[in-house]
Amino acid sequence: MNNQTKLVVGLLAGAAAIAAVGLLFSTDKGTEVREEITDYLADLVNSVKSKAQETADNLNSIKNDAVKNARSAIKSKINDAADIVGN
Repeated sequence: MNNQTKLVVGLLAGAAAIAAVGLLFSTDKGTEVREEITDYLADLVNSVKSKAQETADNLNSIKNDAVKNARSAIKSKINDAADIVGN
């Protein structure tokens, strides 16, 4: 990214930040906007928590399946080895 692009991106980001602050601190409309933003962020946080828990549960299930399969494979190899040694 060249310097001109960085400057334009910086100016646009600054303008967006100023506009957002202006909306938040304006009159009654600002109160409504703040409430909407708060509700949206609360919903977003709950959604992220839910997805994180779902992912953790899925990973735990995958881990348990992998451990179960590994134990089964090891027992099978031990039995095979015992059969070879016993013969």
